[in-house]
Amino acid sequence: MAYRLSASDINALVDPKKLVTVVEKALIEAPRPPRRVAIEYEGSWLGVMPASGLGFYSVKIVGVYPENPRRSLPLVRGILMLIDPKSGEILLEADAGPATAWRTAAATIIAFRIMGYGGGVLGVIGAGVQADYHIRFVRDTLGYDKLLIYDIVSSKAEVLASKYGGMAVSLEEILKRSDAIIAATTSREPVVHGDILRWGAIVASIGAPKPVRELDDRVVERSRCLLVDSREGVMSESDEWVKASKLVELSEALRGVKCDWGDVRVYKSVGYSLLDLAIAIHLYEMVKSSLPYVI
Repeated sequence: MAYRLSASDINALVDPKKLVTVVEKALIEAPRPPRRVAIEYEGSWLGVMPASGLGFYSVKIVGVYPENPRRSLPLVRGILMLIDPKSGEILLEADAGPATAWRTAAATIIAFRIMGYGGGVLGVIGAGVQADYHIRFVRDTLGYDKLLIYDIVSSKAEVLASKYGGMAVSLEEILKRSDAIIAATTSREPVVHGDILRWGAIVASIGAPKPVRELDDRVVERSRCLLVDSREGVMSESDEWVKASKLVELSEALRGVKCDWGDVRVYKSVGYSLLDLAIAIHLYEMVKSSLPYVI
């Protein structure tokens, strides 16, 4: 039996703590996947991200459609599939939007643990989908004492802050007051400035690859070592790593490789298909004991 999951199905099924466990297992045990294959046509972009391991294949097909005349549809659309590698049977089809948001947030939680996150003031830069899922994930796993949110559209920050009991503040206030910062933007200019960050701050930058740039050079210089989801991905799809003295992947850190941190600690993510494999497996395991969504 195959299962088809909508966004609401996915949000109802995900268990954050169990998902983190599956993501860690995939990062440690699954073979390194190839980077995405991407094509462009008439202003649109389509990427294919495969992975294998833990007894399954996964493939995510995701597109960006900026010229879509149907404005009610999201800019980014895609599908995530889990496949039996012996029979070729499609076991699960899931909306790639929320699946990607959940797996990205799970990886950030792992990075936070590695970087020594201890709660306190959590600052979030950006008030879109990724910010929403990240706040929910931190709240339900590691927790925080106070939440500060900034967005270039102040009304969006106010709405998200109200949802999670936080405060909408200025960017400078987030940089000065936060013990940990999540940057989830599409900014082409740095939003995290190393000359303003407090000593000991933890930063997770999960904004999209180039031309997005969330970190200035001073942040990376202060961190020295950069924790990354994929070394190949960050080096090929971001300019933010250049001032780092060392790059350590999540999978390496989970095996005991150490970062020689400076006075701040930084994690950079550009997306990694092993994370897609993990969320697909987690959803499959969760839905098998739930109501069937038959294709």
